[in-house]
Parts: sequence; structure tokens; C-alpha cells
Amino acid sequence: MKALRWLKEEALEDEPVKCTTDEHCHYKVNSYYMCVKDVCEHKPLWPLLPIEWLGSFLFAIIMLLSNVGGIGGGGIAIPMVQIFFGWSDLKKAIAISSFSIFISTLTRFFYNWKERHPEKSNMGSLDYGLSNVMMPLTLIGTQVGAFVYLLCPVLVINVLLTLLLVWLWIKSMMKAIDIVKAERKAEKAKAQLKMT
Repeated sequence: MKALRWLKEEALEDEPVKCTTDEHCHYKVNSYYMCVKDVCEHKPLWPLLPIEWLGSFLFAIIMLLSNVGGIGGGGIAIPMVQIFFGWSDLKKAIAISSFSIFISTLTRFFYNWKERHPEKSNMGSLDYGLSNVMMPLTLIGTQVGAFVYLLCPVLVINVLLTLLLVWLWIKSMMKAIDIVKAERKAEKAKAQLKMT
């Protein structure tokens, strides 16, 4: 019953905002919206605002670093889309983030297409057996995520994403500390070996 109430509230939030001038849209929604046929709509892509140029540059750098690290960057992409490109609607920001992850993953796949395995010269570096193991669970997770996405109001999704980012940050910091400790221990062992 609560899920149906949330769906009704979500439908009310998606109703268009009426306007007569661009200033009404700037006041009622945000500065990225303009009045088109008496309804506030998000501005077209071009011309980019100065903050959008900055956001494009930072977005490309963050996605590049995330892609190199192998984490996709979706958790960081969502707030960046909201801050720099004015998509206050979380669900649209999630869609843009998902598309950017798709493009960056596709790019990484084609970049690594011909790379050879470091230990087995007759094999590629891409492990297709691993994808057979991971894909069913990934698809199940995607379906559950899509279900939660449809049923939950924006506030709940914001809270869940914030908790996820905090948890990922804590796990990353713990992993970084473990790596630094292991490296220092290895350096000390190497230095002691040289002394003897």
C-alpha cells in the first residue's frame, strides 16, 4: 500500500511547472530551466554554461580515473550531473550516469580487445569465463535495482545513494591503509635484507 502511495507522490512530482517567463522557471525550479510553451523545461545542451564546461572537464577526468580503477564511477557521476548540469531530478541523473558508465565500459572493452595475457601468450587479457560467472548476478542486481528505483521516492533513493557513497569511501580508505602498510612492511623487509 505504501508503495502505491509513493508512486502517486512520484507522479505528482513529475507534473510540469507552469510559467510565463524564464525568470519564473529560474525561481520555481533552477537556472537550468527555461519557459517553453508555458511549461518549464530543461535548457538544451548547447550553448553550454560556464559551469557546464567545468563539469564536462571534471566529469571526463573522474570517469577516466574511475574506469582505470575498474569501478565504473556511477556513484560519483550522479551528484556531478546534478551539480554541474542542473538535473535536479535524481532519476534523470541516474539515467545519464548509467549511460556514461555504458560508454566508458564499452571504450575500455575495445581498448583492451587485442591486449594479450601477461603469462599466457595465446590468450587475450579479457576473461570471458569470469563474465559467465558474474553476469547472472549482475542482471539480478540490475532487476532489483530497477524495482527499487521505481518504487522508492527520490528522498529514499538519495539517502540510499549517500549511504552507499559513504560506505564505498570507508572501504576504499581501509583498503588504501592496508596497501600502504603492506608496502611499508615490504620496504622494511627489503632494507633489512640489504643490510645483511
